[in-house]
Amino acid sequence: MKAGSAGWWKARYAALARQRPRAGGLELGRITEVALRIVDGEGLAALTMRRVAEEMGVRHTSLYRHVASRDELLVELVDHVLGEVRPAESGKGWRADAEQSAWDFRRVLLGHPAIVPLLTAGQLLGPNALRARETGLGLLISAGWKPSQAVQIYLTVTHFVIGTALLGTGGAARGAGERTAMTDLFAGLPQYPLVRELAVPLNLPDGDQEFRFGLTALLDGIGDPR
Repeated sequence: MKAGSAGWWKARYAALARQRPRAGGLELGRITEVALRIVDGEGLAALTMRRVAEEMGVRHTSLYRHVASRDELLVELVDHVLGEVRPAESGKGWRADAEQSAWDFRRVLLGHPAIVPLLTAGQLLGPNALRARETGLGLLISAGWKPSQAVQIYLTVTHFVIGTALLGTGGAARGAGERTAMTDLFAGLPQYPLVRELAVPLNLPDGDQEFRFGLTALLDGIGDPR
């Protein structure tokens, strides 16, 4: 069964419900904290069960009571990161809360760029992911959206954040130097007259500007409950 699939999570929840903590024993939260520190500092390639165990000063076999493999650790690591997203509490209505949540989700993802590609490797069904779904759907339904509409809005905004984070942290990410180089490239391509003419404005927006415009356009298009 693939780690991170719905079936895997179902079995995982059942196993966690049966598991009893041991005095002085390892905790999953501590394992994922150490794993995240390794990934943030050295990238995904540096993460192994043995490396995590060494950082914690324990035998690597001690980790297997909590995660059976590196793949399972990666799934838990993604959910651990999602737990850093703060609940929206603007007090200014559903749209303000949706904007706040989207920006905070983006903040968390850009803070852990090596984790971002893992968001599309499996289903986001861990405790923190489901807590976010529960909160987000509750916010929209309480604001007057029909349940079916709330689901579509929640998924659309969430997927927008993840998609822009993938672009902003992968090979397509554009820093100031890359934007300058692209402007120079476009300006020298007479066979694409519009691209050449708009070489500067095409490369002016940074990631935050693009995200702000896209999120505003998305929420404007959604409108108000009806």
